[in-house]
Amino acid sequence: MEINPRITRTSGWIGVMLIVAGGVVWNAMAEPGWIPTVLAALAALHLAVFFIGHFEALKAVSARRSTRLGVNSVLMVVLFIVILTLLNFISARHAARFDLSSAGDFTLSPQTIRLLKGLKKEVRVLAFFPERSPGVQAARDLLEGYRFQSSRVKYEIIDPDKNPERARQYKVTEPETLVVESGAQIATAKAASEQEVTSALIRASRDTKKTLYFVEGHGEHALEEMERQGYSFLKIALEGQGFAVKALSLLAAKSVPNDAAVVVLGGPQRAFADVERAALGDYLARGGQMLVLLDPSVQTGLEPLLAQWGVRLQEDWVVDPTSGLGGMIPIVTGYSDHEVTRKFDMATFFPLARSVTESGAAGFRFEPILKTGPSSWRTAQMEGDITLDPARDQKGPITIGAVVRKEEGGTEADADAPDQSGATGHADGASPAASKARLVVIGDADFATNAVVRSAGNGDLFQNAISWLAEEKDLVSIRPKEGVGATLLLSVQQDHTLFAVSVLILPVAILVSGLTVWRRRRRL
Repeated sequence: MEINPRITRTSGWIGVMLIVAGGVVWNAMAEPGWIPTVLAALAALHLAVFFIGHFEALKAVSARRSTRLGVNSVLMVVLFIVILTLLNFISARHAARFDLSSAGDFTLSPQTIRLLKGLKKEVRVLAFFPERSPGVQAARDLLEGYRFQSSRVKYEIIDPDKNPERARQYKVTEPETLVVESGAQIATAKAASEQEVTSALIRASRDTKKTLYFVEGHGEHALEEMERQGYSFLKIALEGQGFAVKALSLLAAKSVPNDAAVVVLGGPQRAFADVERAALGDYLARGGQMLVLLDPSVQTGLEPLLAQWGVRLQEDWVVDPTSGLGGMIPIVTGYSDHEVTRKFDMATFFPLARSVTESGAAGFRFEPILKTGPSSWRTAQMEGDITLDPARDQKGPITIGAVVRKEEGGTEADADAPDQSGATGHADGASPAASKARLVVIGDADFATNAVVRSAGNGDLFQNAISWLAEEKDLVSIRPKEGVGATLLLSVQQDHTLFAVSVLILPVAILVSGLTVWRRRRRL
């Protein structure tokens, strides 16, 4: 029985449409189930009717030489497309990167790679860079390296000028800041460097935050104060580093909370009560970490306690005649090889500072970290003309900041001795935990106020001290990559040869070739 050609052609078109419909359903539905199967079966049935009805015509066409050549061409194109698809599929799942730079500028350190391979949660990096910033491409290259090493890392480049609401949402106040977000944890990086980004990544990937307590109630610089003498900028920076920052009233609490990673005395102006001194002494005896910032001409009542722990703040002022900010604002440009100031290459300045010295207590290690220049001096005379008096004043360098720790194997007798107010180093006798106590003592508290904390290296110094006290100094140890200079040295003969080839021979050869081609075409 012969089938009507019109019916077979219609059946063929229906089969094609059913194939397209089945593909659309397969891609559109999350769980297509039986529908694509039915559409495929109907398509096969209609196409079978078409091929049966046009079998003789298809047979005749396939016997032609042009058809065979055309089919071969189509098969070659299809095979080429299949090979490209397979290569793309393989490369998407087994990508490779090659760093051809001489200094390995685009290669992450083994520490960072180990961290990225061990990530348990997704991490987002938001890089706030203006569109025309010269560092935006370097930031993109760095973050692409992180994303390549771990599928859990996602990044986004945001222009804070075009998206100010995103910048406010993440408390970004300066351009070229990176925010690392993992779940509810957020940390910031101040530069698009591997060291900064990896440190922020570690802080953000932690489930808990370390808590910093700023003691209040004695005229200290307030955390919420937005004016020049406040510490609000400091609070924002510390929270950006992944710390929880809280105020602490020792009169109300009567003790330092157990979750305190660091206690900060930010420039108290009045004396502490006995119960407060006892609370701080007990905290140190438990192995606490304390940052003490005390201005000149201030008596806090903490002097005996600090002396028991190896440090004394002198009743003097430090004068620096070489300071471009004024003689009473000493500048520090050289630092000791301590974890707090190691590789610190920024100047810091201290409005009205006092000197810090050893108290002579046994069993403590006193390490100066901040010293003024040799032209400075310390004096107790602040009336009249302030000039150096060798008989009265001490010539520099003058220590205005130091780190104090208990010596390993040292005794704790000094820490247990009662101070002048009757408070003891700790409440319940000798404790091995006291050997873990750390103090950073600086004879000025104004250097971290809103007015100057963003100037020079003041804010960085404060954050370095906090990180060391909170035992965050070993978050990551990655040396910044140093650029490798490539110098081409040519002899006189090589220089002449290069000049002859590039300036004489090549231009003349091109000119001659052009004239030759022109003459030949002209003769045609």
